[in-house]
Amino acid sequence: MISRLSAWITARSVPSAYTGRTLIIASHRELARAPDWLAGLGEALGPLLLGVSDAPRDREAAVPGAPDDLPAVALPPELAPVRLARLRPRAVVLLGPVDLPGEALRATVAAGAGVAWINAEGPAPEGVTFATVLSARDGAVDPALGAETTGDPLAGAVSLPPAPEDPDPERAFCERFAEYRERGHPILLAPNTGPDEEAFAFAVLFAVLQKTAALLLLAPADPERHEPVYRDAIKYSLPIVRHNRFMTSYVPRKNRVYYIEDPQTLQAAYACADITLPGGTLAATRTPPDLARPLACGSAVVTGPAASGDAPEDEVRLRRAAETTGLIRRGEDPDAVAGAILETLSTLPDAGQRQTRLTRWLERQATARERVAARLAEHLGAAPAAS
Repeated sequence: MISRLSAWITARSVPSAYTGRTLIIASHRELARAPDWLAGLGEALGPLLLGVSDAPRDREAAVPGAPDDLPAVALPPELAPVRLARLRPRAVVLLGPVDLPGEALRATVAAGAGVAWINAEGPAPEGVTFATVLSARDGAVDPALGAETTGDPLAGAVSLPPAPEDPDPERAFCERFAEYRERGHPILLAPNTGPDEEAFAFAVLFAVLQKTAALLLLAPADPERHEPVYRDAIKYSLPIVRHNRFMTSYVPRKNRVYYIEDPQTLQAAYACADITLPGGTLAATRTPPDLARPLACGSAVVTGPAASGDAPEDEVRLRRAAETTGLIRRGEDPDAVAGAILETLSTLPDAGQRQTRLTRWLERQATARERVAARLAEHLGAAPAAS
């Protein structure tokens, strides 16, 4: 009874200063990703109001990092019809996956407000006519919506550092894996792994091996763990080659793990990998993940569920943009990561095409914020002139 009364009061308690604004509706997680982008969006669309779709009450709707002059209100699905009617927004922008009743949005459109959907993904609210639909990646929504692919404006422009000087320009190191290449067996790389990540990587490898032969190049981050991790790896009964004791020209096809213990060899290995599973994403460790290096070296990337260490902001934004736009795939457990690997392999272009794709992706991300702001202003109307 008390909770229902609280919801009734919340639904009807809308400050008059919040009415008539452009309403941005999204989850806490989405809104917290880019407060700087939200602040800039106000220049294109005028005064904004954040509608937090997973906040039950207004006091829980504050978005960390958002500007002080950008208010937020609770807008869960059960309160949306009443609160939208009372807010009378000038326009509505849905951000990311939507969990709102189409009925509430249809009434908003009928009242004269345009509705746009950016970073559109998943099912659309039923019966809503959108002013524009902008998606971060191809194929994220029903083709009937006619979405334009813009990249991810929340992450904005990202960059990759220049690839380090190639320690093996003639690819002599990669030649030792020729028997795998000739038979189309994938080479996976798990670099800079920390505690618990090797077990995750082996579980992924076992799942992949159920579908195809493969070789895992494994390189723990901490030199003090090299020997104990190697001993643990033997317990998995996977045929393993230790690079520092490798004495022949080619790695035999029966091997399943190639163990790397020095940074120079690891750097050369990036150029050999079809797919990289960055350490720091498989389990929580002290080592922040490095996605920039494998991407710069031409490897496809699949991440696990973890975010480790104090990663630089540029690396955090790179991962968010790459996962949101589909440049890289992600899995929440070993089976899901293995599935993402197999899906990636089924459509993996050659190295030259991967480099072209990466260049185009960086160019699209560089203009994502400006393009989305321009489309919203075009379809929803520019910021009202100051009185």
